[in-house]
Amino acid sequence: MRIRLPKRPQLSREQCSIRIRGEEISYTLQRSTRRRRTIQIQLDPEAGLKVLVPHTLTHNEIEDFLLRRSDWILKHRTEVEASNDRFDWAEGGAMQLRGNPVQVVVQERDVNDVGCDLPPTVVKSLEGEMVTVIIPPEMMPETKSKVVRQWLTEWFRQEAWDHLNSRVADYGNVMGVQPSQLKLSNAKKRWGSCSGKRSINLNWRLIMLNDRLIDYVVVHELAHLIELNHSPGFWRVVERMLPDHQELRRQLRRQSPSTLG
Repeated sequence: MRIRLPKRPQLSREQCSIRIRGEEISYTLQRSTRRRRTIQIQLDPEAGLKVLVPHTLTHNEIEDFLLRRSDWILKHRTEVEASNDRFDWAEGGAMQLRGNPVQVVVQERDVNDVGCDLPPTVVKSLEGEMVTVIIPPEMMPETKSKVVRQWLTEWFRQEAWDHLNSRVADYGNVMGVQPSQLKLSNAKKRWGSCSGKRSINLNWRLIMLNDRLIDYVVVHELAHLIELNHSPGFWRVVERMLPDHQELRRQLRRQSPSTLG
């Protein structure tokens, strides 16, 4: 006898636009046939504004919701656009390291220097205000951009590993817990996660945030080793370490890994 499996609910997508304070803003409307009860809005550097809604909502209800959230949409849209424009991988620019501005400089070795064909290197100034990516000479622009991005990303990942590993050990000792494994993630939407096997994943882009936000994510995930949920008991564990955790959580919600490179 052939068993017919139920079809997976289909998602309906359409391109829409709304006028907010005189500005026409395009968005992708995604309706779900699942039992979604809330409206969710997302801003992605590549996909733009996405609005996820229950399939029963009318366009008027959706527009009313978006108009009520207009401040959030305009603010985060500006931040996303700025993050897309702010950095030229081939030429360098301004970035953040533990919440502090650093200037990334791309420097080509002199074609006549001994060792001009050595692999790229990344060097941070003693003051920590400049990071220099030194690359072989005469690279094509596309290759140059790709190489700088690759080596600078690896440098940031190493900085993240050193700092996050230290913070996990420090807070873990105070809280009396240690993860079975610590790994760096490349997630575009999540800063951290904790598995049932007591393994913690932390986004390498955390190293671009300030130390208080980094500590919040570390404590949050370590607290899951005590309470693998978001119960009142879980938040009491977090509050013992970070009494201002609610404000830190609000600040973190204004950040997105997808806008940080």
